[in-house]
Amino acid sequence: MLARVRHGSLRVVPRRRAFGSTTTTIPLVDITVLLDPQSSKTARQPALDAMKAAVTTTGFFTIPASVLPHGLLDEVYKRADEFNALPVEIKEKYHVKNVPNARGWTPLHEEPSYEPDVLSHLEGFDIAQELPIEYMEEDKGLGPNVWPEELPHFRRDVMRLYDATSHVSNALFEGFAEMLDLPRPTFRDFNTEYAQAYMRLLTYPANDAPCDDKNMGIAAHTDFECFTIIHQNNAGLQLKSNGEWIDTPVASDRLFILVGDVLERWTNGLLQATPHRVLNTKAKRQSIVRFNGAEGKAWIEPLAAFVTLDNPAKYPGVTQRQHIQNQIDAAVENHRAVKAAMDS
Repeated sequence: MLARVRHGSLRVVPRRRAFGSTTTTIPLVDITVLLDPQSSKTARQPALDAMKAAVTTTGFFTIPASVLPHGLLDEVYKRADEFNALPVEIKEKYHVKNVPNARGWTPLHEEPSYEPDVLSHLEGFDIAQELPIEYMEEDKGLGPNVWPEELPHFRRDVMRLYDATSHVSNALFEGFAEMLDLPRPTFRDFNTEYAQAYMRLLTYPANDAPCDDKNMGIAAHTDFECFTIIHQNNAGLQLKSNGEWIDTPVASDRLFILVGDVLERWTNGLLQATPHRVLNTKAKRQSIVRFNGAEGKAWIEPLAAFVTLDNPAKYPGVTQRQHIQNQIDAAVENHRAVKAAMDS
C-alpha cells in the first residue's frame, strides 16, 4: 500500500481494486492541543474545525501516533506475538469463554460473524479497565482482566498502552462535544470507570483461504460504542466513505479514528458510524483497537440539540450495554450458521 502525506492528509493509492475499493484522502488532525486540559478554546478551535470537517465529509480521520509513548505500540505487538506463540493448551486457559466479562483470548475462526455467511480469519486478546470483581455485579462487562502468567511483561506493556489510549480518548470525547458546540464534558462525563471501554490485540495470520467476500479478516460492521482508535501494521483495513470502500495505508505514525454507533445516535445521524472491514490478504496483519463506549447503563438516544420538528428523532432509546449485547447476539447467531454450513 502506497501513501503520501498531502497537506496534512494521507493520500491513499489502492494496491488493488478489492471488492470495489477506490481512492480517497484520509484527513490528518493534530490533536496535541486537545490533550492539554488548560488549553484555551481559541487554541483548540483549529483542531476542532478539522475534526468536524473530517467526520462530516469523509467520515473519519487520523491523528499522529506520537500522542502515545514512543515505541509502545511496537512493544505491544511483540507481546501479542509472544502470546500467539504459546501452545494452544496454554492459551486455552485464557479463553474469553472462561470468564463472564469476555476478557482474554478469542481463537482463530471464533470471532462472531458481523455479516451473515462470512467467516473471519483472526485471533485476538481482549482487555479493558482493570476493576475489582465486584463491578461485575452491576455490569457483567466490567471487572478484572485475565493475564497470561507465562509472559511476565504482557500485563505491564498492554496496560500501559491501555492507560495511554485512555488519555487520548478523554481528549477526543471532549473534542467531539466541542466541535458540535456542546459543553466540553458532554460526552466525557459518560467515560467513567463504568464505561464500556475495551482494547483488542488482533492478529490476522497468514493463510491460504480465498480472498473473497465470504472469507474476510473481519466482516463489515460499525462499532457499537462512541468511537474507535485503530493502529495497524499491515494492509487490509477498508473504510466505507460515501458508499465506497477505500483501502487504508499502513502508516505506522498514524492512528485511525472512526465514529461509532453511539455518536451517531446521540447526534441523530449528523455523525455517521463508519462501516469498516478487513480483507483476507493472506499475509499476516496485526492491529490494536481501542473501543470507547459510554457507561453501560447510559441511555443512548438523540440529544435535544439535534432534534427539531423538521428533524425528529431517528433512533429509539437503548442503553449502551444493551446495544452492544444486541449486536453481539446477532453476530454470534451468524457465526453459528457459518460453522454449521462448514460442518455439513
